[in-house]
Amino acid sequence: MPLIQWNKQLSVGIASIDEQHKKLINMINALNDALAEGQADDILVKIFDALAVYTVKHFGYEEALFSQYGYEETQAHKNEHEALINQIVNLQQKMNDGDFIIGIEVMVFLKEWLLNHILKTDMAYTQFLLSKGVT
Repeated sequence: MPLIQWNKQLSVGIASIDEQHKKLINMINALNDALAEGQADDILVKIFDALAVYTVKHFGYEEALFSQYGYEETQAHKNEHEALINQIVNLQQKMNDGDFIIGIEVMVFLKEWLLNHILKTDMAYTQFLLSKGVT
């Protein structure tokens, strides 16, 4: 059973962003599955690293839209993005140093962060971007 199940409540109504959110969810679910199946740490690290790279790409996409259309809450939204990126970079450094392994705490953190971010922060820009013709 997936850790996160996509549903219509998670849709921001913008197809390109919904598709990116679905990909993030799938990557988190793949990481969770690998953890549950007891796959080797190097596989977990590869999946986590791919998730980190895609997260940065997704955030850049959102931020480019904000810049293009003059979204007033851009800085607050970027601050949330930067906070997560900093946490991920910190976790990656700890993994590389052998001081950390991916466990259930990380999965809970990723799930809660993503759901909270989509349902609260991302939903806040939905009407603005839709009003600018972004679909």
